[in-house]
Amino acid sequence: MQRLIDMNAVPPFAQRNSCLIIAAVYWGLTPSELSLLRLEDIMDQSGEFFRIWTLPASTAYNGDARELHTDDHVLPFFTQYMAWRGSEGLYTSNQSWYRGSDPKSHFFLNDRGEPFKLSPRKKGSTDYQPRAMSAKLKSFIERAGIEGATVATYRDSWVKAMFEAGAHYKDLMYVSGIRQRETIDRKVRPSVQDLDKVFKEIFGRVRLAK
Repeated sequence: MQRLIDMNAVPPFAQRNSCLIIAAVYWGLTPSELSLLRLEDIMDQSGEFFRIWTLPASTAYNGDARELHTDDHVLPFFTQYMAWRGSEGLYTSNQSWYRGSDPKSHFFLNDRGEPFKLSPRKKGSTDYQPRAMSAKLKSFIERAGIEGATVATYRDSWVKAMFEAGAHYKDLMYVSGIRQRETIDRKVRPSVQDLDKVFKEIFGRVRLAK
């Protein structure tokens, strides 16, 4: 995670990139959730970030609203990003609340200063996918030179870190929106197979010398 942040903290979008990486890994938000998240979801009128906040059901994975936390050690990332948004004049308002920003605006903005749009899965479809956000998250991985990681690794890493830090299955399912215990298992535990199958497969490609 530190390498992701360090390698992507480059102008002109250093603050946005760092904040987006933190949100993907610390909150465990999916690309769709990151695309749809609004300022008013995570900040109160005084301009303070909520320490405990609710991701709306209309935005959340599986349509289940869920409670997330924002601890003090990640606040500087969000504070710097908001300062950058303001300096760029992105979605500002003439009101003093929400740090002078439009509370209905999407929190994360693309390189053009616009929301990350969702794209139809195919022409005429009513099913949408976050291609733009996924492409941005993928670009962070490529710039950091992290081999074997995919866009799904952001969220998987969060689930695994929560589990290793002592979170119970019920808590993990609640904060992630994942409904099946088996799905959590696949993220936090290695694939376990019967011993007999392991012996049959290990070094299975080794052949006699010619």
